[in-house]
Amino acid sequence: MTEKDFRKVVTDLELTKLDKEEINNFICSLENDLKSKLHYMKVNSLKKAGNLATSTIYSGCKNLDLMLVFDTPVLNSFPLMNQAAINEVWNYLVFEHNLDKNNQISLDSSSNSIKVILKNYTLNILIRFKDTLNYQINHFINIDDLRVSFINLASSEFNLFKNTIQLLTYYRDINNLEQITDYVISLLLYYGLSENFTKHTYELYLKEFVHAIDDFSKGIKIEQDDETYRNLNVEKVNIPKKQYMIIDVADPKVNITNNVGEAYIQELRKFKKIILKLLEAKVE
Repeated sequence: MTEKDFRKVVTDLELTKLDKEEINNFICSLENDLKSKLHYMKVNSLKKAGNLATSTIYSGCKNLDLMLVFDTPVLNSFPLMNQAAINEVWNYLVFEHNLDKNNQISLDSSSNSIKVILKNYTLNILIRFKDTLNYQINHFINIDDLRVSFINLASSEFNLFKNTIQLLTYYRDINNLEQITDYVISLLLYYGLSENFTKHTYELYLKEFVHAIDDFSKGIKIEQDDETYRNLNVEKVNIPKKQYMIIDVADPKVNITNNVGEAYIQELRKFKKIILKLLEAKVE
């Protein structure tokens, strides 16, 4: 594809006014329902997170990142309070929406979130609290904000960054690649651009993304440079070497790919082939 072709795809992927209204109405309706149906834990707000907070979601995308924020904790223990919140949200989703617990809803304890299929959307709902305890400050709220700040920082340095994420997540989704998250895509892309940037074109951005996948597959640690850590006011941490490493720039003691298996590596290699075919394709 030529640069003109990529720009046309990006234009087609921009959220329309109708897209924005549909998403906002859905979030508002869900927020009102949660506030009226959850009784033990008081809901403060349902906020945009992830791809919605960073404006990297593309038109037609049905994967929404949301943050469910609760008011002042009712229990003086984060583990108990958090489990109570998860249980109440889980039960609301399952019983109010008649969900199949085996196929339509799951819990991710590492991000303290519930993934659920609801009204044609796949939601990743982060469970958070307005008035936090020290544990949560260290592990959740600050990390959420830093991840958004990282995307915005990368976008200020590389002006096609967010649109390239839209491109990459779009081609990931239409090819049914389910293990590679938006955040990992952003870390790989920024690493590649920081290593070997030449100019602002979609072709070169995508080539550097492929370069980053190659480095990762070779066992090279994917980590951002010292200046990025300074700009985010995050202290860099050295952690034990693993075969595959993508360091979370918002929480550098975490290797996001610490426990990945061969299926994950194969999916990344498939993604690389898809991007290379795009770069080679000629559009009439």
